[in-house]
Amino acid sequence: MPSERWRDERVVDIQVKSSALRRETELTLLVPKQWRKSTHSWPTLYLLHGAGDDHTCWLHWTDILRLADEAEILVVMPPGGRVGLYSDWIAPDRMGTIPHWDEFVFSELPALLEKHYRANEVRAGAGVSMGGYGVLRGAQRHPGFFRAVASYSGLLHTTRRGMPAFARAMLRREGEKTSSLWSSRANWLAEDPYRNAEALRGTPLHLSTGDGRRGPLDRRFSGGSVLEWIIGPGTLDLAARLTELGIPATVHAYAGTHTWPYWRRELNTSFPFLLAALRK
Repeated sequence: MPSERWRDERVVDIQVKSSALRRETELTLLVPKQWRKSTHSWPTLYLLHGAGDDHTCWLHWTDILRLADEAEILVVMPPGGRVGLYSDWIAPDRMGTIPHWDEFVFSELPALLEKHYRANEVRAGAGVSMGGYGVLRGAQRHPGFFRAVASYSGLLHTTRRGMPAFARAMLRREGEKTSSLWSSRANWLAEDPYRNAEALRGTPLHLSTGDGRRGPLDRRFSGGSVLEWIIGPGTLDLAARLTELGIPATVHAYAGTHTWPYWRRELNTSFPFLLAALRK
């Protein structure tokens, strides 16, 4: 049985000893109002965080508590590492173990939720930045895992010119060796959502990104402007590739930066889309 710390009757922090990560970790789960009184199983919305952040960001920066209030779903907010990229690493990270983030999120976590928290196999996923990458990559590598996915400012074309250098800079910033993740060109290609767009066929998609310009939700210029200018074109690349392949997707491109006010808005906008998939 995992260790629990209930913040209130609906929000619980769960500590688990993960075999996939080779260490202990924590995640947060939001349960529906009727969860304690009911014995039936529940669909689950997965929310994946971005690089340099942690799983608690969704509670701090979004309206997920309000959105989920009447939705009658589980909402799980798992860790993805400071720069884990929701991938299985090939060498130890700075914590000293070889973390398999893909295995944790897409195998170990659902088993935990089904066993202890009455989750069923109906799932949708949404993520910001690195987390946007995570949900699309998960949909590609684990067909049928998600009934719908939404990416907000996701890293969706990781082999685009300049992006490998950007990803390596992210790793170095967090004190990680660049050779510990992906390493070979073959792995980089295999892990790129753009290069594997065909694998998204059949999964309902919502993709959104800013263009790096100051937008209506920006109070001042910030580093988020530069980040969105670098990352944003990858979403548009993938959207164009999906169109070429005849794969439908809802795409929202806007003036704005790589910051939470926009992601909060995009979660609010796409929540009915995600909820509809969970209720099918």
